[in-house]
Amino acid sequence: MIEDFNYIGSLLSERYVLPKHLGISSRQVSYWKEKIVLPFFAKEKHARMNIPEAVWLFVVDQLNGMGIDSTRLAGLAKDVWDKPRHEDFLEKKLETFLSRKDRLVTSEVKDKVKQIASDELLLTELRKEYNPFTDVVVDSILLNKNPMSMFYFPTTGEHHFSSGDKQLPIKLLSLMDSVPFICIPIMPMIKKIVAIEFEHVKKDLVYLDEIEKQIKDLVIFKAPKHIEIMVDDEKIKPLIIREEYKRAEQLAAFFLNNKLPKNARLLIEPRSQDNYKITILTK
Repeated sequence: MIEDFNYIGSLLSERYVLPKHLGISSRQVSYWKEKIVLPFFAKEKHARMNIPEAVWLFVVDQLNGMGIDSTRLAGLAKDVWDKPRHEDFLEKKLETFLSRKDRLVTSEVKDKVKQIASDELLLTELRKEYNPFTDVVVDSILLNKNPMSMFYFPTTGEHHFSSGDKQLPIKLLSLMDSVPFICIPIMPMIKKIVAIEFEHVKKDLVYLDEIEKQIKDLVIFKAPKHIEIMVDDEKIKPLIIREEYKRAEQLAAFFLNNKLPKNARLLIEPRSQDNYKITILTK
């Protein structure tokens, strides 16, 4: 879990996306900040966003386009970003970990978690970033690469973020039979945000492994006219990117749709006329 906290902390500290990258005006962002719809933004300036924050801005923009007013959006923002802090979401997560008895949870690891749990200044900062929403976004990007969706019920204000769940909570399932609801697929938003980072960020991104970093640098920054990415796994379809295609969007979708093994290796074959063939060796 220590590694998870460090890893997720590194991801959340990477803030590269601006509202303009998502096609959202500064005037609209200022209005939502004033209405406390974007609680993570400082009031006096437009901050860059990490991926969960950018996804949230995308969700807000989608709901606003469907006629959900700022009052209801502020209520939803409070439930997503503020309520988990008052309900001790992070503390409960730490307690659950400390109660585990499997062999992987050594006494040394538990001591480190106890140090986190006893550091009030650290907890104050972590509470702002760790909540069920950021959990499910990180899981969708980094861990299981599950499709993610948001279910929102305008008449009651209730919501649920689903990451490959077999079913919604019983209460929301019953609501589906009686009141209108909105379902927003989140994974297309994540793919777009990751593609934006691919295009605008030249440094390594923490959520990419070494193989993905090498492929990203070759495809995005060397910009070959034609590239084939093959995997020696029949379950993963090859990716062909031509000069006229949107490279970043195709590559982001490929990475988010396929979980490559950590021990994978690259075989890069330069071809004529700025063409490349990349084979990802997984065995």
